[in-house]
Amino acid sequence: MQLPVDPCAGCVLVVEDEVILRMDIADQLRSSGFTVLEALNGDHALIVLNTVENVALVITDMRMPGQTDGAALLSWLRQEKPHIKVIVVSGNMASDKLPTNADARFSKPLDMEALVHRARHLLDGTSD
Repeated sequence: MQLPVDPCAGCVLVVEDEVILRMDIADQLRSSGFTVLEALNGDHALIVLNTVENVALVITDMRMPGQTDGAALLSWLRQEKPHIKVIVVSGNMASDKLPTNADARFSKPLDMEALVHRARHLLDGTSD
């Protein structure tokens, strides 16, 4: 008997309110072989994370509209789903208080190659 395959096993959730940037990140990850889900902000990400099993990595912007910004999302993840790896992205690294409990941090404009590389290493459990 064959077991059903989880379509989201090891998938990446991209949380970004800038539509073009979110689509670009998702496209880059998909073209590198990742299964990708998208959320338009932190509030939407919480719905996805409470609905979809086996999200392995969240890439989130720090500043987003709604009640849940990147810092609040990271805090929730560390408390509720600490096994999920998190990469935070900021447009202003100097003024944003970047959390030290993220697995990786990137500034905008993004180096997509480096982001994909880091995502792969986080999911593989290997160091850079």
